[in-house]
Amino acid sequence: MAIITLTRQSGSMGDEIGMLIARRLGYTFYSRKEIEQRIIEKGFTKEELKKYDERKPNFFDRFSKLRDQYLNYLSMVILEMAQQNNCVIMGRGAFLFLRDMPNHLTMRFVSTQEKRLENIKTLVNIDSDKVALKMLIESDKRQRAFYKSCFHYDLNDHSLIHATINTASLNPDMVAEMIVAGIKNNISDEVEILGEQRIGELILAQKITNKLVFEHNLRIDELWVLVRNNVITLHGMTAFHATVERAITIINSEWAGYGIKDEIKCVQDSFSSKA
Repeated sequence: MAIITLTRQSGSMGDEIGMLIARRLGYTFYSRKEIEQRIIEKGFTKEELKKYDERKPNFFDRFSKLRDQYLNYLSMVILEMAQQNNCVIMGRGAFLFLRDMPNHLTMRFVSTQEKRLENIKTLVNIDSDKVALKMLIESDKRQRAFYKSCFHYDLNDHSLIHATINTASLNPDMVAEMIVAGIKNNISDEVEILGEQRIGELILAQKITNKLVFEHNLRIDELWVLVRNNVITLHGMTAFHATVERAITIINSEWAGYGIKDEIKCVQDSFSSKA
């Protein structure tokens, strides 16, 4: 019926509410650990994962090919989960990968510092407000840095979030029930069909990206592949037009029948036109 993505402040009961939503709808709940495990199964090691998984990579890791591989693995894992439909996905920027899905709903859970401290102390079984506060501050810092570094996204910008819910004075069951009612009343069969079509296009776009960048090692910076209505559009920047021609040849050979639109900027061409 729907694909639900959630983000949450630590201590806002987001995971608990997500599991309640999944249970009431009969959906699959994908936690952080499930996403991590699937990334590792695709070939990314645990040691490499620690550098990037919802944390700020160091200066050199931010510009390494390994970082791009992590994001591509993460994207494919999220898209494969969404392809199964009827799922709740927690965190890891899932809502950004799925933002133009017609049957996708995304929510963020926040809470007051007082309530977050209370929940954290209960969760990890500690009594110290000082220790709990340090945990919250570090968690918020890591989360903001991850989204900024990997997605250039500010978590204070809620323009891509359908609903932000303050859980401080709300019972988790009540929040879950409200969300479930909204989903049941607003996701139609038509919207679900459009969602299935769109997820197929997103997965194809990711496969094309992986094919060009990681299998054929084409040097196209900030490559973004868009697939819509049997047309593949390539965005990005490269030094040589020959790289673009090679990319188009590969796509024609692997995915015949699609139209191809080239929107890649060639630095060499720009220099030539100014000479």
